[in-house]
Amino acid sequence: MSDILAGRPLLPTIFTKADIRIEPYQFERVLKLGIVKKLNEHVTFTLQGIVPEELMDQYVERADEDERIRVFISNPYEEVLLFQGVVTDISVKAINDVRELHIEAQSMTFLMDIKKKQRSFQKIEETYRDLFNHLASSYPKAEIRDEASHGKYLEELFVQYNETDWTFAKRLASRLNEPLIPTSTQAGLKLMVGVPEGNTPIMLNEHNYTVKKDLMEHKLKANNGIPDDREESSISYEVSSYELLELGSLVRFQDKTLYIASAEIVTEGELLVGRYILRDRASFRLRTIWAHELSGASLFGKVTEIMKDQVKIKLDIDQGSDESGAKWFAYSTVYSSPDGSGWYAMPEVGDQIRLYFPDEREKNAFVASSVDLKSSDPVKRSDPAIKSISTKYGKQVVFKPGAVEIIANGQLLIRLTDEGGIEINSNKKIIMTAEEDIQITGKTKITIEGQEGVDFIQAGATVNIKDDVKLSGGKVNIE
Repeated sequence: MSDILAGRPLLPTIFTKADIRIEPYQFERVLKLGIVKKLNEHVTFTLQGIVPEELMDQYVERADEDERIRVFISNPYEEVLLFQGVVTDISVKAINDVRELHIEAQSMTFLMDIKKKQRSFQKIEETYRDLFNHLASSYPKAEIRDEASHGKYLEELFVQYNETDWTFAKRLASRLNEPLIPTSTQAGLKLMVGVPEGNTPIMLNEHNYTVKKDLMEHKLKANNGIPDDREESSISYEVSSYELLELGSLVRFQDKTLYIASAEIVTEGELLVGRYILRDRASFRLRTIWAHELSGASLFGKVTEIMKDQVKIKLDIDQGSDESGAKWFAYSTVYSSPDGSGWYAMPEVGDQIRLYFPDEREKNAFVASSVDLKSSDPVKRSDPAIKSISTKYGKQVVFKPGAVEIIANGQLLIRLTDEGGIEINSNKKIIMTAEEDIQITGKTKITIEGQEGVDFIQAGATVNIKDDVKLSGGKVNIE
């Protein structure tokens, strides 16, 4: 098995249909076989063969969503796994006593591409490898081999938004400008990110080949995130060989060191033939895939921590996950200026908010205004004509159609009304202090009332009113 995985052909290098064995199916004769391997796509498998009459109905009837298939090839020395995966379609056709079984299957990576998920990954101090391992942990016997990140940290928010794990992994790998390479020649779900380097190249001595140059691909890469892409990297060689090689394998062809960018194994007559597209390493670099579906979306959550003008949040989509609540987000305000001026009104811990994504790039996300929830006070928020600003400490500013009220704990009130003027009520002291004059003017009358007394003080002169009127000072003039 390791020979094929390393890209090394078995001996002898020519295999026929007679060398094929399929589990759990019994074939009298294999008619056609095809395996297609491409970057960023599941390996696809098709098979057509003759089966015994007594078994043909059983194969279809017993097949379920967990149906697996394994295909082996052998020589006199050993047997290796050519393909293993998930059966996606199976049918039997009976014509003139000939029973043909048709099977379609995909590599085990197909299991990652079934269920769409929503979740965030906020731990920016983790590495890409950590995140790939997290994706693999959801599947038995799964392994995602990271050959691309080299320990690179995430450094920003990642959100899986209505994406399968496969789609998200593909987008994640694209941040490294690398492809996903599925493996279908090992047991379990196996996937590689990027192309491994350092292997000994396999010699391909084929003399018949086609060379192509995709100039459109070069232009798209050079102008969309890969400015150093070379025109030479758009050259590809199409070659056929009896050697069965793996996607991403390193080969030596026409005095050039190249990699297998596409592989197709098919039956031609009675023989198994590999058709390959060879390209240089630089051509494997891919443009970044952005989360376009996330653009304009809002995710609900609750505030867990507050610091200055930033918040940490636990998103509703991350219930039960420790990935959420780890990153500080900027909090959107009505107006803000670098000099500190503007509107500063932060939410409270536990308040429900929205994480808003203005475009397809997660790093530009910010926390927007709190979401209006049903109030426990039936009076509050019952009249749309009344606007208010309230805190959990009982402080309010209320804008009514004919008045403005500033309220503190219900006992302290300043009311400005269109008809009644200004009203100040307090169960505590009212202190007025000014460095310069305090001027009180009334065009009709001014009333000053104290239940226990009234004092007027200026330097050493006083007027004390408490039952009686007492005047004191260096000199008292009464007119």
